[in-house]
Amino acid sequence: MRITFLGSGGAFTDYRVNYQNNALVEVGGKRLLIDCGVTACQSLRELGVHPTAIDSVAFTHLHADHASPEQLAWERMYTGPDGLPAGLRTTLMGPEGLMRPLLGALEPYMGLWRDLEGRTRDDGVAAVIDAQVGAAQRVGAVSLEWFRVPHVDGNGLSKAAFGIDLQAEGKRVLWSGDTTWSRRWVVESAENPDVDVIFHECSFSPRFRGTVHTHYEQLLELPPELRAKVVLMHHTAVPDGRDPVEDGFRGAARRHEVFDI
Repeated sequence: MRITFLGSGGAFTDYRVNYQNNALVEVGGKRLLIDCGVTACQSLRELGVHPTAIDSVAFTHLHADHASPEQLAWERMYTGPDGLPAGLRTTLMGPEGLMRPLLGALEPYMGLWRDLEGRTRDDGVAAVIDAQVGAAQRVGAVSLEWFRVPHVDGNGLSKAAFGIDLQAEGKRVLWSGDTTWSRRWVVESAENPDVDVIFHECSFSPRFRGTVHTHYEQLLELPPELRAKVVLMHHTAVPDGRDPVEDGFRGAARRHEVFDI
């Protein structure tokens, strides 16, 4: 399993420093995106990967830095590596709590469109998007299973947000998605010998009452043997004076960094 970070930045990252926290997963000739923010297509260009090479997109939650697939879908329909329209639909996948509102939100942007025969139509979402709805999916040799995480939570309200359990060819990777600190599942996952790597979101910014992310100091609560399985992501940049590897983590992902699992 090869995982290439399109970016490891947060929602408000400076694009000159990093791109948003999306990643390309490659196994057995299949290419899967985990999340597709507004910087995804630019990052793919820099990696030399045309949007038509993407087989599916798996989402963690509905924030613009994770769920903005319009450009990717239109590029797959209207462009190709040779400059001619490829006419490809785009597979988007995730649990019903994500996919139903996402498809509804895409309607004003993609519903009215002009097909490759020059006909103006109002069925753009259905015609251009192949929606795979369900908490367990498969892309070639990769199996994906979504699990709930707390992201925007409180006062009896909870935004639909998920991590993803990816398994392929005897390897198992957990992707946290955006989440507030949930020590129990991280500890239980890191203690599981079947889990090879946990990619966990991390913020180096000061903690405040309204935060919706996990902060570095919280991840430092993990025992050293568990930290060794964790790669930090979504942090944009590691500040001066911090060294995650020295602190026992497996690493802190950088834009376009590749992890071979």
